[in-house]
Amino acid sequence: MSDKAELALVSDFLAECLPFDSLDPQTLEDVARQLRIKYVRRHHRFSAMDGDGLYILRSGVVDEQQESGLLQRFESGESFSLNGHSRDGEVTQSRYFVAIEDCLIYRLPDDALRSLRRQHRHIDRFFHARSERLLRRAARFRGQPSFLMQPVTSVMSQQPLEVAPETSIAQTAQAMTERRVSSAFVTRDETLLGIVTDRDLRSRVLALGLSPDQTVASIMTENPCALASDATLFDAVLEMTNRGVHHLPVLGEAQQLLGVLTTSDVNVAREDDPIYFVQRVSRLSSLTALQEQLARLPNLFRQWVEADTPVTQITQMTTAVSDALTRRLIDLAEQSLGPAPCDYCWLGFGSQARGEQLLGGDQDNGLLIDNAATDDDMAWFAQLADFVCAGLNDCGYDYCPGDVMAKSEKWRKRAADWEAMVDGWMTSPSASAVMHISIFFDLRAIAGSRSLAEALQQHMLAHSQRNTIFLAALAENVLASSPPLSMFGRFLLERSGEHQHSLDLKKRGVLPVIELARLHSLANGIPAVNTHKRLQALARAGQMSLADSRNLEDAFTLINGIRLQQQAAQIAAGDEPDNYCDPRQLTRLQRSHLKQAFRVVHQAEDIIKLRYRAGN
Repeated sequence: MSDKAELALVSDFLAECLPFDSLDPQTLEDVARQLRIKYVRRHHRFSAMDGDGLYILRSGVVDEQQESGLLQRFESGESFSLNGHSRDGEVTQSRYFVAIEDCLIYRLPDDALRSLRRQHRHIDRFFHARSERLLRRAARFRGQPSFLMQPVTSVMSQQPLEVAPETSIAQTAQAMTERRVSSAFVTRDETLLGIVTDRDLRSRVLALGLSPDQTVASIMTENPCALASDATLFDAVLEMTNRGVHHLPVLGEAQQLLGVLTTSDVNVAREDDPIYFVQRVSRLSSLTALQEQLARLPNLFRQWVEADTPVTQITQMTTAVSDALTRRLIDLAEQSLGPAPCDYCWLGFGSQARGEQLLGGDQDNGLLIDNAATDDDMAWFAQLADFVCAGLNDCGYDYCPGDVMAKSEKWRKRAADWEAMVDGWMTSPSASAVMHISIFFDLRAIAGSRSLAEALQQHMLAHSQRNTIFLAALAENVLASSPPLSMFGRFLLERSGEHQHSLDLKKRGVLPVIELARLHSLANGIPAVNTHKRLQALARAGQMSLADSRNLEDAFTLINGIRLQQQAAQIAAGDEPDNYCDPRQLTRLQRSHLKQAFRVVHQAEDIIKLRYRAGN
C-alpha cells in the first residue's frame, strides 16, 4: 500500500486490533505499508495458494475447522494464519479455514510478521501464547460424549427414602417395602448420617437375631461414601467398583441429600461396559476364566478410543482392570494358602500406581509386610507373591525384565527393610539406585493395609525434600529422556532397530513429563502420584505457574492421545500394540500439535537445569 490516505485508514484500523493496538503510529504505518489486500467470496476454502503470513479480517466471517467440527470463528478485527508460528517463525499449526461470508482481508507476509515479532516482544508473546491455546484446544477437544460422561444427576433416583436416626428398624423396613426401594438414608436437619440397605437388614438384623425395635441408627453404615452433584457416571462406576458398594448417595453443595444412585440405575446395555468388565474380573473363580476375560481387553480398549473417550478416563479404566485382577488373584491365593499371617500391603509401582496404564506393559509390583512378620510368615508371603505374579503373567501382564516384582526377595520386604533400602538409594544415588527410585517413588496400595503404604510414602517424602544430592541425581535422570525434537523443530527418529524412523512416544514422549512432575513433587513434599494431580498440586503450592502446569497437562494428554490412537489402530490391524509411532502416518495437524507438545516439555526441562544443580 502506498496511498497516504489509504495507509492512514488501515493504520487506524490496525490500532484497534490485537496485538497491534500497542504499536506506535510510525510502526503501524510500516505494517500497513506491507499489507496485501485480498477479497474472497463466500464458501472460499483457504489453501497454500492463498499465500503465507497473517490474515487480518477487515470485514466478513471465517471459520476454523477440522474433520471433527468447528474449532473457532473469526470476525472483523481478528486475525488467523493458515499455519501458526513459533517464536522463530517455524510452522507449528495447520488447519482448515472457510469463508462464511464475503470477506475483505489484509495479509501480512511471513517475512514481515517474523521481523515484527523479533522487534516487539509483546507481539511475539501474543502469537506464542496463541499457539499454546491451540495446543490446549487440541488436547481437550472431545467428540461425542460417551455414556459414562453423563452426570449422575441425570440418572439418579431423586426421591430417596429418608428416616430419622431414632426410627425403629421395623418401621424402616416397612417404609422400604412400601416405597419399593433397597436403601434408606438416615438424616437429621438435612444432614446425611448413614445408610441402611436390604443387605444390612439381612446380615445385621435377621442373621444376628437383633430386635426390630432397636433404632435404625444402631445398624446403619455411618458416613457412607458419597458423590458430589457434578460427578459423572464414570466417577460413580469407579467408586462402586473400588469400594464394593451398590448404593451411592448424591450430595449438593451444602452436603444435603439430593438423590441416590444404584447399580440398577447405571443402565449399561453392553456387556463390554467397564463396570461389568471389572465386576466380572472381581468374581471369576479360576485362572482360566480370568485369562479368557482379560483376552477381551484389547478390543474393549479399542472401542473406548474409537468412542472418543477422554484419555485420562481410558488410562483409569485400564488401570481399574489390572487392579481388579490383582485383587482377585490375591483372593484366590489366600483361599489356597489360608489367611495372611500378619498385615501386609500389595504395592503397585509405575503406571499402575499413577492410574495411567495402557496396554502392553509389564508388571511392576512389590509386597510391603508388617515388621512383626516372622521368617515362617515371610515364607507364606513368598508363596503369595509367586501365585499372584504368575497369574498376572498368564493374563497378559508380562514378568518385568528388570525383576521389579513381589516374587523377587528384593521387592518383598518388611516395612523397616523397605525404609532402609530407600534411605540407601537416597544417600548414594547411583545410576541403578536412581532407576529404582524412578520406579519405586510412584507407588500405590492395591490390596491390604493402606496405612503401611502411607507410612512408607511419608518416610520417603520426609527424606527427599532436603536431599540436594539426591534431587540433582534425579534431575540428571529426568534430562536424559528429553523429547525427540531438534533445535530446528525436526523430529529425532530412532536410528536403527525394529522401530527405525519412528518416535518412541512412551520413553521420549510421556515419560519426560512423568519424571519432571515426580521430581518437583518429591522436592516439595507433594504426596500425589498421578501425573495430572501432581502438576495441579504444584500449581496450587506455588511451585509451578498455573500456565506452565496447564501446558504440561495438555502436552501430556496430547502425546498420550496419539499413543492411544496408534495402539487402537494396531489392535484393529491384528498387531501387538506398542509405543512407537511413524510421524509420516500422522496428519499434518497431529504432527504440528506433537511438535508443540514437545516444545512445552523442553521448556519445562530448562527450569530443571537451573533449579536442581548439585549442591544447590
